[in-house]
Amino acid sequence: MLRILVLTRDAQGGHDDGQAAWIQRLRANRDVRVTVTESAERLRALEGFDAIAATGDVAAPDEVELAALALFVERGGGLVVAGDAVDAWLMNPRAQALLGLGGGHRTPLTELVAHTQQHDITRRLDRSITVVGTCLLPAEPPDAREIVLKTNWHYTAVPVAYTREAGAGRVFVSTLSIPDGMPASATHDRLLYRALRYVSGRSESAPVRVALIGYGAIGFEHGEAIRGTDGLELALVCDRSHARVDMARQSFDGVRATDDIANVERDDDIDLAIIGTPPNTHASLAERLLRAGKHVVVEKPFCMTTAEADRLISLAREGGRVLTVYQNRRWDPDFLAIQRVVTEGTIGEVFHVETFVGGYSHPCDLWHSHEPVSGGVFYDWGSHYLDWVLTLMPGEVSDVRASSHKRVWHDVTNADQAAVYVRFTDGREASFIHSDVAALLKPKWYILGTRGAIVANWRHTAVTSRKWSGDLIEERLAPSEALPVVTVAERDAAGLLHERVLSLPPAPVHPFHVNLADHLLLGEPLAVEPRSSRRNIAVMEAAAFSAAHDAEVVPIAEEYA
Repeated sequence: MLRILVLTRDAQGGHDDGQAAWIQRLRANRDVRVTVTESAERLRALEGFDAIAATGDVAAPDEVELAALALFVERGGGLVVAGDAVDAWLMNPRAQALLGLGGGHRTPLTELVAHTQQHDITRRLDRSITVVGTCLLPAEPPDAREIVLKTNWHYTAVPVAYTREAGAGRVFVSTLSIPDGMPASATHDRLLYRALRYVSGRSESAPVRVALIGYGAIGFEHGEAIRGTDGLELALVCDRSHARVDMARQSFDGVRATDDIANVERDDDIDLAIIGTPPNTHASLAERLLRAGKHVVVEKPFCMTTAEADRLISLAREGGRVLTVYQNRRWDPDFLAIQRVVTEGTIGEVFHVETFVGGYSHPCDLWHSHEPVSGGVFYDWGSHYLDWVLTLMPGEVSDVRASSHKRVWHDVTNADQAAVYVRFTDGREASFIHSDVAALLKPKWYILGTRGAIVANWRHTAVTSRKWSGDLIEERLAPSEALPVVTVAERDAAGLLHERVLSLPPAPVHPFHVNLADHLLLGEPLAVEPRSSRRNIAVMEAAAFSAAHDAEVVPIAEEYA
C-alpha cells in the first residue's frame, strides 16, 4: 500500500477542479491510501507516509516545515512537487535546494507539447503530452538525475519534469501547470501517480507472462498487442490444432505451445490467460483458469448467462485474481468521439439511442453464424453495440423486448435479423438492430439528447489498385469496415440548430493491453470492469429469451443493472 500525503489549498477539493479530479483518481487506485491536508503544518510530522505531493496552488512551507520535509526525504521518503506549487516553493532558498531548481520565468499560456523520455515513470505512456498551460523556463539547468519530460521553446530543449536524489530519498518535479478550466491531461495525471511510486522506491515487477487459449485470427491480434506492450510477455499458446500452433510459432519466435489446457493450469510461470475460443466455452475455461490461480481475460461475449458471469466474478474476487473482458471496440474512434460529446453534455441528457449494423449478404459459415456456439446475433455484434449503448447510458434497466426473423438464410442457424429494445427505469430507451437482409442501411448511430442530436452515417468505400495491364481493381468494403461520418446538431439559446461533422480521434495503440499491464503492474483502474460486461450479458440473455418466447417484456432484476 502506497501512503500519500497531498498538500492542497482546499482539502474539500473545491478550489481547483483539476487537482480535485486528480485526487479522486488517485483514491480510485487500489494500491494507494491518500490523506489530504490544506495545512503545511502537517509536514512537521510525516511518520507513516511514503511520499508527499504538492501539485496545485499551495503556499510554500515555512522554515520549520521545510526542515522536517527535507529530513523526511533525506531518510528515504519521496516528494512530488508540480504545477503552481513549484513557483511558490521557489521563493524559499531551502526549497530551491530541495527541488534542485533556481529561478526562472513562466511561458505565456499556450499549447505545449511535452515529450516523454525513456524512464521507469514513462513506461506505456504516450510519447508526448499536449496541454494548454505553462511551463517554467529555468534560469539554469536543474540539478537533475534524469529528465522525464522535455519540450521545445524557441528552438531550445527545456526540461519540464525530472527526478533527483536527496540523501536516501527521491524528488520529482514537474513545472507543467494547467489552469483550472482548461482540459486536464489524463496522461499527465498518470505520470504524477507513477512519480509518486518512483520517489517511494516502488518499481515494476517482472513482466506478466501470458498464455493464449485458442489461436485464431483474434489470437494473432492479442499476440501482436502483447508483443507491443511493455510489461507483457507472450509465453505460451494453447490450441488443439497443430496447424494453428505452427502459425503461432512462425509469428512469435520462442513462444511455447501445448494442446492441453491442463498444462496451462499447472504452469506456475503463467500469470495471465487470454481466452480466445468460441463463446460457448468461455465460462468453463475461465472457471478452470481462475481456480488455477491465473488472471483471466475473456473474449467477448463474456459468457452466455448471468449465472455464469456471477460465478466467474465471485471466483475472481475470492481468489484475488483479475478478471476482465476484451471489449476492444470501446476505443473505436467514432465511439470515442461520440462518448466525449455525450460526457461533455453538448447535446444535453441522452434519452434515446438507436444503433444498427448489417447489409444484404450471405452470413459466414463459421461458428459465428451457428447459434448454439455463438449465442446468436445478440451475442455477436451485440457484444459490441450493446456494450456501447450501456456505456453511454448508465443506470438501471427496467425491461427488454426483442424479436428475430429467419426468412432468407436457412443454411445457418443465426437469425437473419434481430432487434432488441431496452428501457431504463427513468424512461430512457435504446435499440439495436443487426440485419443480414438489409438492402438499404439505417444510420450506425442515431442519438437524441435534450439539447441536440448525433447521427453517424455509414460510408461506402472501396480499396483500389491496378492490374498489370493498368485496369482498375476496386474492392468494395463492408460498411462496418470503415469509420462512419458523425454529425452533431446543437440548439443554441436563440433556438437555432447548428450542425458540425466531428473530427474523429486517431485509434489508440493497444489500449486494452496497455491498461491491463498498468492495472496488473501499477494498480491503475481497470478499463473494463467485469460487472459492466455482466450487465451486457444480462441484457443479451434477456433479449434471446424474449425473441425465442415471443414475449413482449422480459424484466431484468435490479441486481442485473
